[in-house]
Amino acid sequence: MSNPKALDILLKALQAGRLHHAILLFGPSMDALENVAKEVAQRLLGPCRGRHPDLFELRPQGKMRFIKIGSESDKIGADWPPNTMRRLLRDISQTSSMGGNKVALIYEADRMNASAANAFLKTLEEPPKGTTIFMLTARPNDLLDTIRSRCISLRVESDPEPVRDEQWRAWLDDFRDWQKKLSGGIKGQSALAETVMRCYGLLARFDSILSRLTDESSDIGESESEELDDDVIDAIVAGERRSLRKRLFGEIEDACAACALGGDGVPAVKLYRTVEALEKASGLTELNMPDTSALEYFMLTSIRIWGR
Repeated sequence: MSNPKALDILLKALQAGRLHHAILLFGPSMDALENVAKEVAQRLLGPCRGRHPDLFELRPQGKMRFIKIGSESDKIGADWPPNTMRRLLRDISQTSSMGGNKVALIYEADRMNASAANAFLKTLEEPPKGTTIFMLTARPNDLLDTIRSRCISLRVESDPEPVRDEQWRAWLDDFRDWQKKLSGGIKGQSALAETVMRCYGLLARFDSILSRLTDESSDIGESESEELDDDVIDAIVAGERRSLRKRLFGEIEDACAACALGGDGVPAVKLYRTVEALEKASGLTELNMPDTSALEYFMLTSIRIWGR
């Protein structure tokens, strides 16, 4: 079970006949969110060999991973195209194939474009009978307030999914080595100069990796860019960078703590002050300090802490 607390709450509500028709599950791991939603869905739908005909899923698509409403031009005969909001809404409005409940899972629900979100909002206001809708997201604040207000929200606690990028894994290895040598103390001016130079080398690589990962995750196709104005595109890119930065900073904190805890006789007060400095740096980025400047503050503070 991915998250006993969230799952227990939902199962108790189901057993008592008080399960809400719209449930927003949020947390750092999409796998954990999916596991909780599907466990409850299985209880709602009952046993079935293979894919259950009353379980409907909607996922983002395209380079920008949007949840699209579905256009008239993409219709297949008289039917809306698959994996679109209109297709999902049509499916859950129909009678259950098995004569029981229906369940809809919307992955990365914050990825609804404006037209999809507005169409979905109408369904939340008048939900189909016997239908439970799960919305899964790592960024609940990016959903419309009018959607969030019509849902029961539950946080699914789990470890964040690691950033699977070779350059980033190499950066973390080099950071751990830098931190390990730093925690051993800095002896002499030449050692200090080498430490500072490695610090700025890591900073330059961090900015390059974060920018590349942001570009890759927010790459907008020509057809998609025609649907969006510049302000929306800028907001999407900024949101992607913010989300990625938070994940990278979390992994830096884990690496920092692991390096310090792995040493013999590492003063607990220095470890505490180092983690505190990283948390402050992360907070400064939320106040619009540039990512690399915030990380520079943390790394230079680390040099002062461990160099004394």
